[in-house]
Amino acid sequence: MRHRPVTVFLTAVVLFGCLCVDDAEARKIRSSHKISSHASTSGEASDVFTETEGVVFTPDSIDEWLRISEKIRFYGFDKNAGSSIESFFISNSSDSTLKAIGIDILYFDMKGRQLHRRRLDIKCDVAPGETMRHDIKSWDTQKSFYYHRSAKPRRQSTPFDVKIELKKVCLGH
Repeated sequence: MRHRPVTVFLTAVVLFGCLCVDDAEARKIRSSHKISSHASTSGEASDVFTETEGVVFTPDSIDEWLRISEKIRFYGFDKNAGSSIESFFISNSSDSTLKAIGIDILYFDMKGRQLHRRRLDIKCDVAPGETMRHDIKSWDTQKSFYYHRSAKPRRQSTPFDVKIELKKVCLGH
C-alpha cells in the first residue's frame, strides 16, 4: 500500500511521456500531410511546376511568352459574400495542353485601391481549344466581401473587383 502512490506516479510519468511522443509524432504526420494536401488542392506556393512534365514559359522568354500568354484567358470570376470559394474559367486556345499555370490575383475595392494580392500555382489539364472551371479557397476568410459582378448579397458586404495576371505557363502533350 505504501508503494502505491509511487507506482501511480511512475505510471503517470510513463504514460505522459508516451503521450508526448505520440502527440509529437502525430503533429509531424499531420504537418507533412497538410503541406502536401495544401499544395495539391489550393495551389498556393507549391512545387506544381517541378512536379509537372512539360515546357515552362515565363515573361523572361519574351517572344515565346507573348505568343503563349495571349492564348491563355481567364474569365467568369465569381465569389459570393457568404462563400469561402472563388471560381473562374481558364481557357486554352494554344496548340498544346495546358499543364500548369502561375498567376497573381489582385483584389481591388471599387475605388481602385488594392485590398489583397496572392500568387497561385495551379496544376491543370486543359486541352487545346478547351476551357475548365477552377475553384480556389477564398482570401476572404470572414466572408464579408463579394465580387461586384456576382449576385448582390442580402446582408451588408463590400464589393471588390479582381485582376488575374498570368506569370508562368507549363505546356505539354
